[in-house]
Amino acid sequence: MSSVSTFGVQSRQLKPSERWICFAALFFLGFTATFNQFKAAPAIQYIGADLGMSVDMLSQIMGVFSIAGMLLAFPGMLVMQRFGVKFSIVVTSVIQLIGSLICAFSGDTAIFLVGRTLEGVAYGLICVIGPNIMPRLFPLKDQGVVMGIWSQWTPMGVVIAFFTAPMIYEAAGGAAIAFSWQPIWYVSIAMEIISIVWLLVSCKMPAIPENELVDGDPARRKRPGKNFMLAGFMVCACFFVWVFVYVANINTLYPTFLQNMKGLSVFDSSMLPNWTAIITIPLGIVFGIVADKFNFRKWMVAGGYLIVAVCVFFFFYTDGADMTGPWIACILMGIAGALVPTGTRAIAPVLVPEPKKTDLVLATMAFATGVAQVVGGYIVSPIVTSIGYQANAQFVLTPLALLAAVLVIVFVKSDRKTHEVRVAERAAQDAAEVEANA
Repeated sequence: MSSVSTFGVQSRQLKPSERWICFAALFFLGFTATFNQFKAAPAIQYIGADLGMSVDMLSQIMGVFSIAGMLLAFPGMLVMQRFGVKFSIVVTSVIQLIGSLICAFSGDTAIFLVGRTLEGVAYGLICVIGPNIMPRLFPLKDQGVVMGIWSQWTPMGVVIAFFTAPMIYEAAGGAAIAFSWQPIWYVSIAMEIISIVWLLVSCKMPAIPENELVDGDPARRKRPGKNFMLAGFMVCACFFVWVFVYVANINTLYPTFLQNMKGLSVFDSSMLPNWTAIITIPLGIVFGIVADKFNFRKWMVAGGYLIVAVCVFFFFYTDGADMTGPWIACILMGIAGALVPTGTRAIAPVLVPEPKKTDLVLATMAFATGVAQVVGGYIVSPIVTSIGYQANAQFVLTPLALLAAVLVIVFVKSDRKTHEVRVAERAAQDAAEVEANA
């Protein structure tokens, strides 16, 4: 077992270039997993028609993908701790490949959903393993920029899915030819094979996790510091709201709304929400860098949820053919997408620095992601069918976004104040070391 858990672990600390090469391989795996999730959305009603699924069942194509993520959040954390990072992540990528192969060559609803479930198993494991790797791989002083970039694995996958999936679908014959969606899966299979090879070659871990060291010095281990567990759990649990609004509602069914209510084509209906992700990607990185400098992650998250509330209440689901509201919504949502995921992932190691407790808090974020996707996968379509898109936005999504903002403001400790605590802890450790060496 020890040989498995030490697979990929070096006998030394990693060079910065090695860290970033490893990060690149992990990031490619991450946005491949997101591509897998959303590649179905642009053509979801045609996939359902080919497989004989009713309209009310369409959201299960996304819902079954997410069940595993919910169930595996905390076990995934334990698997990573027990079997090591590289072994766990390679196995995850293999599971993803198997799931895509099953989907690509199935013509039956049940078999297709089995494949989607396996794709979801991989996605769920990446949700928890990926963020938990970063504090081990990079020192705390770099977590803002690292998490800022890492958080873009979702929008990057969304961009690729919503841009390429409609093109592949139309090139394969579109609605005129049955199962024209299968070539979308062929592309994901190629991406997954590349990911497996890349991880085997490039995924490395330092001899001692960086979050156990003082300033990256292998000779100096951090003393246990104060963990603000309630704040960490709260900010990560609130991520349920982000995923439920953005993933389960906007990314999943908004193209269908634009097709049916605004008269857009499959391609155009996919490209509009794509701009949200395109805006998020550079801004998320910028906000991550700025957060390291100014320590305002709490207010990034709270402000992001307030922007979400404004978007869904006023702009996303306007009546008629006018596209002004949807464009405003997608732009503002891109800003929120840069604030909420980046701020949440970046503040967690600050609030809860002890490695295993950091794992637990970030696993809560992955669990919240899975729960939101599962709940959304099974209730969003029926709610929209029952009360309509606009009522769902104003009476379900808006209150949830406002609640999340309030919970973050009230229960999450300011990272500026947390930084003051860390400075005092570091000074105490330095003083103790000086006294011990005197």
